Amino acid sequence: MIQPTAREIAEALHQPEFLSATVIDSGQNNRIFDTGKVIVRIPRHDEARRDLARKADVLAVLAPMLPVPVPAPELRNVGAYVVAVHRKLPGEPLLSLDGMTAAQAQELARDLALFLCALHALPQDMLRDAAPADPMAEWRDLLERLEAKALPLLPAAVANSIRNSFIRFLGRVPDAPRTITHGDFGTGNILVDKGRVSGVIDFAGCGAGDPAYDLASLSAGLGDDVLALMAPHYSGIAGMRDRITFYRSTFPLLDVLFGVDHGDAVALDAGLRSLTAGNVPA
Repeated sequence: MIQPTAREIAEALHQPEFLSATVIDSGQNNRIFDTGKVIVRIPRHDEARRDLARKADVLAVLAPMLPVPVPAPELRNVGAYVVAVHRKLPGEPLLSLDGMTAAQAQELARDLALFLCALHALPQDMLRDAAPADPMAEWRDLLERLEAKALPLLPAAVANSIRNSFIRFLGRVPDAPRTITHGDFGTGNILVDKGRVSGVIDFAGCGAGDPAYDLASLSAGLGDDVLALMAPHYSGIAGMRDRITFYRSTFPLLDVLFGVDHGDAVALDAGLRSLTAGNVPA
């Protein structure tokens, strides 16, 4: 797929500042540019283009129902090509709670809890094709991929612990609640301005899922303390603890798979080090 030039994009969007935009991500699916005023996503392939269209539809449905701003991407034609453009939201990515007073951390946790409460309360049928026919299929498929590509790289005791944790999970979680989830509610996708949540971005993984997954993503970056701070504003966190622990244990496994699949030695090494350090469920 031949991508448009920077000048072609700048002219089509009437954004001359695009010529001096900063590349903020250059992943497998999109190149993402920040002009200071708008964010521009340029898909690398047809599947990524379809994902951008789906994401725009999802956000158009969800935005009016959520208590903090989310992107409102518009698809624009650049010749025969399509790019996604949205106004840049205020704030910087939330990286940690370090440096916050107890009162500030509590206020931020309340914002996070109220956002997730609002998102998780929305009916699944708001999203087209949100609910998979078999919600556990993705986890069985993940275990198969791990057996083939990741577990052979680990010590036998660690591999057995991971395998057993999946077996226990698959046996007890089919009745877990299903809600609309963000799908990647990590710290890099939460924007903060003056100590308050000012926006949530990157809804590419949004769909039907276990709400515990969003809490796992959040606590993986901020630690378990944030869940305790959120608990007064989000009921049921205590009952999700086992599922949160399991989901968190899969994140380094995903790093290993990404490293193997894409030849990324940094991701592979980070995942293996985390797993051999004991970050698997007992």
